[in-house]
Amino acid sequence: MKTWKITALATVLASAAALPAMADIVMYDKLDFAKDVAAAFTKKTGIKVDVVQPGSTGELLGKIAAEGDNPQFDVVWVDGSAVLTRMLENGVVRPVPEKILKQVPFTKLGESLIPANHAFIPTGASTTAIEVGSKKVAKADWPHGWADLARFKGAVAAKDPNFSGPAYQWLAGLFQTNGVEGGKKLLQEVLTSKSLASFSSGGKINKAILTGDAKIGINQDSSIIAKMRKGEPVQVIYPKEGSVALPEGLAISAKSKHMAEVEKFIAFVFSKEGQAAQSGGDDTDMYYIPVVKGIKAKGDRPTDINFIQLDDKAAAAHETAWKQWYRDTFVR
Repeated sequence: MKTWKITALATVLASAAALPAMADIVMYDKLDFAKDVAAAFTKKTGIKVDVVQPGSTGELLGKIAAEGDNPQFDVVWVDGSAVLTRMLENGVVRPVPEKILKQVPFTKLGESLIPANHAFIPTGASTTAIEVGSKKVAKADWPHGWADLARFKGAVAAKDPNFSGPAYQWLAGLFQTNGVEGGKKLLQEVLTSKSLASFSSGGKINKAILTGDAKIGINQDSSIIAKMRKGEPVQVIYPKEGSVALPEGLAISAKSKHMAEVEKFIAFVFSKEGQAAQSGGDDTDMYYIPVVKGIKAKGDRPTDINFIQLDDKAAAAHETAWKQWYRDTFVR
């Protein structure tokens, strides 16, 4: 009996030793570079970060909603100011402390992206643009604004905002600049193919254009640029009426008990090492526009864009209804 107890105890101890160490911070994210940043941060500080990527932005938000009053994350890092504003209003995240914001040497663009309610801290930016299959559409026929897409009805690919944070930011921006009814009418004229209007990612839009299933895409510009840099026959066009800014937002859980570690992580994100980790590869999100002084965009990624600032409060208030309208109209 004594031998059995010793053997059992040894087995338990060995199993415990094999378990991964508890993380100091849990981060939910939907950005390509988040794991690289977390790894670089841990290497420098010894603070462990558990990076959780549930899937699409919609799935990530669904996971957070399902956790309710028992959130399992400390920080969340996603594209889109509207969804993070809604999360602040719902008590899911807390305002970013002023002392953290003041420590970052923001560019003018970065300063303009800081929300008045401090729902998140902007770490970079992109936008939604028009993607053209340059082998499918003659240059003389390229669209220059959203209304021009009506000429390509049935051949326009788009993302479902129920899955994509960037897509909802764009949809809310279109309604802001065109009016809700005007925006709905325009989309109903353009998105006449449900199979092309319900993609869950920018990569699927790229594929539809490259295979010839679509001629035009409504896509995150960084996704288009990433393909362009690889020599693919696509072209990014910024609409003449302006492009709604899409911040990469880093927000803090309202119930995080690890604020000291969270503050160190945020400081690292804006350091030279943190910024380098965000652009070290060729994935889509690595082609972001930096918002820190002295940091250059990857490659020759366009940065001089006519940005429109989204009314986050209005977009957050209508998020459920507008997403449902899109699904009922273009997906089901």
